[in-house]
Amino acid sequence: MISFFALLIPLVLMLLVLGLVALVLRNGRRRRALAQERAAQAAASGWYLVPPDPWLLQIAGSVFPAGGDVTEAWAGSYRGRGMYLFDYRYVTSNGKTQSTHHVHFVALHLPVALPPLMITRETGLRRMFHGRDLELENAAFNEQFRVDCDDDRYGSAVMHPRMMECVQYNPALEWLISGNAFVTWGVGGFHVPDVHARLEAMTRLIDLIPPFVLRDYGQPTYR
Repeated sequence: MISFFALLIPLVLMLLVLGLVALVLRNGRRRRALAQERAAQAAASGWYLVPPDPWLLQIAGSVFPAGGDVTEAWAGSYRGRGMYLFDYRYVTSNGKTQSTHHVHFVALHLPVALPPLMITRETGLRRMFHGRDLELENAAFNEQFRVDCDDDRYGSAVMHPRMMECVQYNPALEWLISGNAFVTWGVGGFHVPDVHARLEAMTRLIDLIPPFVLRDYGQPTYR
């Protein structure tokens, strides 16, 4: 005689499988709906899909592990400056398991190409592994951020007091200058409202680059 529990176990397993399938289908529909909504918001902002930019892909590989790929890229303009936006995916491994990470990058064109400069939040690990960075005449700024550049005079010219104040006002915004691009990044895929806020903060920072820096250090094309 078949026991009640012998009948119940297959039924429970079937319900679990059906529930898992339903969850996967629901998550898939949600992801597609979010992707369609994001694409509509991007198009409404005047942005358009473009192929990956190899040079900006190299920049992404210098901030996060190299060897990743661009999953989606958009271009457009913001306040008269060319804009480029893309999602970047990379994989890390501890030797046993692999993890896939998603980040995004936003770039605005500069009027000239400038030497490299990077602003990141200071951490104990960065102090330990990245060594010396530029020390400026603002102790609170030095404690909170690190400035990496090859030319201290150039770095000090860019990071004048008003620029440091603006960086401190936007402490979550890490950025770099590479050639004729001003680039920021964030965790996860991009969200259009966040990108607009990011572009506004980037614009304020770019506008604070002194004219003499553009004149004395700028080149007509990036290298």
